[in-house]
Amino acid sequence: MATLEACIKNNTNRKRKQRIFEFKSFGKSITDFSGPFRDNIRSFLDEYGEQIEQRQLTGAVSNNVWSTLLLCESNGAIFPLYTIEEHINDQSLRPFCCHCKSVGWGHHFVCKRRYRFMIPSYGDKQPLKDHDQKNSLELDESHILHGLIHCNGFGHLISINKLELDSSNSLTETDVMNLWDSICNSLKTRKVSVADVKLERSMESRLIHGIAFRSSWFGNWGYKFGHGSFGVTEDKYTVAVGFLAELHLDNIINDLKNTYHGKKTQQIISKYRELSETRLFSLSDLLQFLLEFKLSVDTERQILAPSRKIPKHERATFEEDIQNPKCLDEFLISITNSDCRWPQRRVEYSIDVIVKLLKQKNVAMSRHELRESARQFIGDTGLIDFVLKSINVLCYDNYIIRRVVNSLTKLVEFEIHEMAEDPKNIKSVSSLWKLEPRWPKQRLEKTAKVIANILKEHKIMNTRRNGAMSRKDLRNMASKYVGDTGLIDFVLKSIDKLSIGNQIITRMKNPLTRLMEFEIRDQNNEEFHEEDGDVYGDILFLYRNVLLGYPWWNSVSEASRVVLNSKYFVKKWEFEVKSNESMTLTCRVLPSFDELETELTRQLPPGEVVVVSPWITVGELREVAQYALRDTYCVMDKFVVSQIGGLKGIKDEVVLSCAVEAGAQVWVRGSGLDLGTTLRYEGYDGDAVESRVDCLCGARDDDGERMVACDECHVWRHTRCCGIEDDEGAPVEFVCGDCDAKSKSELLSQ
Repeated sequence: MATLEACIKNNTNRKRKQRIFEFKSFGKSITDFSGPFRDNIRSFLDEYGEQIEQRQLTGAVSNNVWSTLLLCESNGAIFPLYTIEEHINDQSLRPFCCHCKSVGWGHHFVCKRRYRFMIPSYGDKQPLKDHDQKNSLELDESHILHGLIHCNGFGHLISINKLELDSSNSLTETDVMNLWDSICNSLKTRKVSVADVKLERSMESRLIHGIAFRSSWFGNWGYKFGHGSFGVTEDKYTVAVGFLAELHLDNIINDLKNTYHGKKTQQIISKYRELSETRLFSLSDLLQFLLEFKLSVDTERQILAPSRKIPKHERATFEEDIQNPKCLDEFLISITNSDCRWPQRRVEYSIDVIVKLLKQKNVAMSRHELRESARQFIGDTGLIDFVLKSINVLCYDNYIIRRVVNSLTKLVEFEIHEMAEDPKNIKSVSSLWKLEPRWPKQRLEKTAKVIANILKEHKIMNTRRNGAMSRKDLRNMASKYVGDTGLIDFVLKSIDKLSIGNQIITRMKNPLTRLMEFEIRDQNNEEFHEEDGDVYGDILFLYRNVLLGYPWWNSVSEASRVVLNSKYFVKKWEFEVKSNESMTLTCRVLPSFDELETELTRQLPPGEVVVVSPWITVGELREVAQYALRDTYCVMDKFVVSQIGGLKGIKDEVVLSCAVEAGAQVWVRGSGLDLGTTLRYEGYDGDAVESRVDCLCGARDDDGERMVACDECHVWRHTRCCGIEDDEGAPVEFVCGDCDAKSKSELLSQ
């Protein structure tokens, strides 16, 4: 319960005991609020949150933090959902939202507040550290849930990850997604974007899932195409998905029959046609069956796997300790520094006795059975009880001793496993950070996971060999997913018995070729599951050799590239007020004539939602709209509404329901808009409010991909479209093709 204690220890003036909500039912229990998001979030925090601290960051900027405790009933784990209110002003370190810019919302006004919803990794001892710095496009794998919603109701799902607690009843990504969707729905969120960059090991899942089900995985919750990269539009995406999904399997077999991979392609298609109860005609049919078949294999394996509850003494550190067991010296130091009244030599002797008893029994022993057996060699039962209480995950010589709870008897048991490697020689992924590299820790860990996934796939696809992979081949494959080859080289150079999850990556020199090779294996010397290898290996084969490597007919590979360049998906909620006593309007600021002629070069920002009584007057609506706009946007602190557009000629005394219909959009014109502030648009780039994008691929705005600006015309273009490879650094000086041709033409004309 250390995580729970850490969440609430700062709140010494608690007036009521904090409630605990069941995770899977919490979303359904949230009140269905009726106002706009900026009001609903305040009500939500009052009703379900417990304010735990107020953080002073820089200057006058302060962030409020609330905690909502959630319970996973299947394993007894309790963890917090943090809601962090970030205030934005001129003194904010990161006032602009890179997610808005990448999804095509760079024309939105900068909001005064944004709210982060974060469930940290279980056992994280510093869950809120640097939370205000998480404003980048890097995939956040450090949180189970990380979402951000601006106070105008537009938001971003930054990441979701499953909660793994070594139990078949752990929370899945679907469970977390259901919670997020319920929160957004109850709070009346307007639009939420998500970047679907999930990797199934080294495969882009949006391509596989998109072809199989004709939508992203997030489409299960209503997310649709939002914004493409490299000039991809919604029409191009729809055509590409349809084209790939309808590829006939017989045509694929015929097109590939004379190629190197033709025979295996035919074998894979024939195998799953025989297994399927329905006829598989298209590539969509095949991939859908493969994904569902793989899911059934994974589910069956989870059912057969023993589940256990997490004891109280393990809850806070279980995830960390299971991957990083304590060695004997570390264990002895930790307990002798606590309340241990026995000398170290007696504690060490007791551990030696316990290990020998477990090795002799060779099966898990209950605490009572192990205690009674140890009494024959250790007279002090208090010492035995102290040692058994202190053991969680202990490494002794070449063995791992672990305390578990039997899922049937509910009794504490101790088990022992032989290790293939001395844990003193095994380094965790976090050890890379200790080498003081120039890359952030998150990028190091992500690159190490990419390398591990590539080695896993290589081993699955090469079962007849030892699965080792040369450094050159591994580097080339990793560069497809990590653009910085310097980062790849650093990680490969640093790998030496590196532990990633339950796998160990080792580096050795091939005695025949004298080349450096890398190999991956399970920590318990278990091979990867045969069922998983078959199904996953077949999906991987089709991904590489059909979708990305179709011979002769480039249309397949081009269509796949269009789908891969469609990362951003958006869900839109329709605002409905189920009451005759109120009506919803959207108030949009109408630019002045001077602004239209001189400054406005982008789309108009979205309007602000207001919920009002149908019986208020037009004059009262002006006051409501003015308050809503001032409360929401930085640029409108002193904005004064002078006219409600679209209601021209109607007097202020007229009742609103007689002048406009519910759900309508009304234009607002006024004065006092602070056009000089840098906190105007989310797409502000730090140098100028406007920056022009005009790339060869057709892109006309920033899509989150790497770009370079021409030193002559200052127009931004994708580095890839300019012939600069992803693993190359951006040039210090760059002149685009148009300016270069113009310069040469001028020289020739002289």
